[in-house]
Amino acid sequence: MHADDFDLEEDLEYGSADGVNSFRNNRMLIFNAKSMGLLRQQLIDTLGVEEARKTLFRSGYQSGYADYLSIEKNYDFESPEELLKAGPRIHTDKGIVGVETDEIEYDRENGEFYFSGTWHNSFEAQQHIIHNGEANDPVCWNLIGYASSWCSGFAQTPVLAMEHQCAGMGADVCKWEVKPIDEWDEKAEPYIRAIMDFFKGEKLMEYYSYIEEQEGLEGKIQLAKETNLPETKASTAVDSKENIKMFRQAIEDILGERPPKL
Repeated sequence: MHADDFDLEEDLEYGSADGVNSFRNNRMLIFNAKSMGLLRQQLIDTLGVEEARKTLFRSGYQSGYADYLSIEKNYDFESPEELLKAGPRIHTDKGIVGVETDEIEYDRENGEFYFSGTWHNSFEAQQHIIHNGEANDPVCWNLIGYASSWCSGFAQTPVLAMEHQCAGMGADVCKWEVKPIDEWDEKAEPYIRAIMDFFKGEKLMEYYSYIEEQEGLEGKIQLAKETNLPETKASTAVDSKENIKMFRQAIEDILGERPPKL
């Protein structure tokens, strides 16, 4: 399939259980943008801009990486590039931002990656202006987290998205580019540190994705209880032999059979 063939609405199941909407065993929530804007502002007022930016970036990163694992395993795209372009399509379908892609260049074997484009109607930029007025620096922190993780999953190496133009600063649209972390300057350091934290537990996150495919949300909850490493903590835990062994044993206890090596 092509990225343009992806239809979130087609696979989104409303009322899969009482009070539950799901997409490929992922529970999906619908929030009013104003409420998310207020929560975002509360983080800024309570934690300060630096910590709020880190928190929102990590939230977006978690969302994008979970989406990538789910889409990559559940859909058959005509080419790797179509899989890559599905990320912007999902971001658009969710009502987060309208995405227009531009330049795409990559060589996964040699760790080369470049992706650029434009964001239209960023909810994050709009909410920032509502609460703070125009900013001096880019403010779509959640969006760049999502783009960074989706592209990192695809590139099979950590890459980072950054804005060089942002509607939150008064521009008509946001302009972004994604490239390997070692190609960015010092402005990217806070985001790079956050990314490297996530990649500590990459293998453990794959096991979370596996149990979700088999048992849905209840399986993930059981795995969190069995290992005492809920998903967010697992993403920053070390992929040690001990942790992997613990996860595999927990999954065997839940499913009654040994999981495949991931």
